[in-house]
Amino acid sequence: MVDHVEVIYSYFHETLGPIPKISFPKLDKKFSRNIAQKSIDLLSAEEIMNSKALAFLPFPAEKKKGIIRCIEWTDESLRGDVGTGSLTLIFDESDDAIFYKYIKDLEAVFDEAAEKIINLNIDKADNSTFETTIKEIHENFQKWLKDLESQEIGASHDSEAFPEPEAIDESEKFTFKVVICGDFACGKTSTVLRFTDSAFRRTYIPTIGVNVSKKEVLIDNKNIFLVLWDIAGQQKFSFIRGQFYQGAHATIIVYDVTRKETFNDIKNWHIDMKKYLGYDGTSIDILCGNKIDLQHMREVSTKEAEALANELGLHYFETSALTGENINEIFSTIAKTLAATVDN
Repeated sequence: MVDHVEVIYSYFHETLGPIPKISFPKLDKKFSRNIAQKSIDLLSAEEIMNSKALAFLPFPAEKKKGIIRCIEWTDESLRGDVGTGSLTLIFDESDDAIFYKYIKDLEAVFDEAAEKIINLNIDKADNSTFETTIKEIHENFQKWLKDLESQEIGASHDSEAFPEPEAIDESEKFTFKVVICGDFACGKTSTVLRFTDSAFRRTYIPTIGVNVSKKEVLIDNKNIFLVLWDIAGQQKFSFIRGQFYQGAHATIIVYDVTRKETFNDIKNWHIDMKKYLGYDGTSIDILCGNKIDLQHMREVSTKEAEALANELGLHYFETSALTGENINEIFSTIAKTLAATVDN
């Protein structure tokens, strides 16, 4: 589970721009400024000011990620009579799957924290009061995580398709990188979550840049360690994708069977992938038609998709991240193929 988190409140200064006000535990000044700048810029760019929506933001240099909540309050002394800030929860990027999984449950904790900060700003509280409140907010997040840990420990997990790996020396584990790509909102992150945590997110949260998760499985008496790179599908992130493809042993291109335009983009993703990998294909490449639970909305037929998969030399699967149909089959095929490349 999650070992620790940090909380930081930032605000927008009319002259100086985004300013980190209070953090707990106290964060490095440079990192704090980076959080303030990126969080408030993102909230503005994504047009979710005046919203209770939560957004994910990566900080790759520190191997951290953040969940951001916009905060606004009335202040007649400011231009537009409105003050703007952000509350950011910082955690290790390796723990992001658990936050994606329980993001809806976390909204209530953020709502309560935002209300406290709004009241402090309206009352024009001093720094000491802000520090005490941010510390209390941090304690509430820690309590939420502790309760969540108890819930996770008591929960049962589907392990039939993938037996738990044996406890062995790290040197005996075989690690493989799997890249998952495709247009935005096709279900890439939900597909990964269904495999790693038997979870499904009903609220779409766009991945920003790349989302890395992992799962260790036992295949043919070999401990296979799959590192899953879920690459953002939005066009605005295209300039940074190249570095994420490098070193991939397997790839999955995901499209939405209910949106023909996502199917039409498959060739572009395949070209993009091959260009950055630097050679034709990897150990195994897969085309995945997701959301087959929405048959009444389907725009791409199985026959049409299989024809394209054959043309591009891809294995083809149809899945539902909602029901879990064929999700394990995809990763089982990948794991078994890669395990076969390891000398006994």
